[in-house]
Amino acid sequence: MIFVDTWAWLALAYARDPYHAIALRQHQLFRQQRRRYVTSDFVLSEFISALFRSVPFGPARHFTDNLFQSVQAGRLRLEFVSPAQFHRAYPLRIRYHDKPDISFVDFTSMVVMQDLGITDVFTGDAHFQQVNLGFRLHP
Repeated sequence: MIFVDTWAWLALAYARDPYHAIALRQHQLFRQQRRRYVTSDFVLSEFISALFRSVPFGPARHFTDNLFQSVQAGRLRLEFVSPAQFHRAYPLRIRYHDKPDISFVDFTSMVVMQDLGITDVFTGDAHFQQVNLGFRLHP
């Protein structure tokens, strides 16, 4: 399993994103390898908000609808951040006080990943490496 961060969803969905080509190549590689994607409701919330600000309504809805269809079909695992996970993310925010650019969504993602035993994350966001919790970034 590989955790998909907001960075990857945006890069895949928005052809004008500077990382679109890189993300698309990585996505195709993961498909060839039959890697299963996992994401969280917090990540999708962040992604949907950013996507609808960046892309015209029609393409934004189309991409988002396809994501939800993938969840329904079992091709994408959607994890809902639990109250316990939410509360366990806050001490990470405190622990990494010297890294104010790491979003709380990222900290919740890290907790979800730890709970599922996931170390691979599809992102260009270096924050996942800055915490030194053993996460491997792709691409």
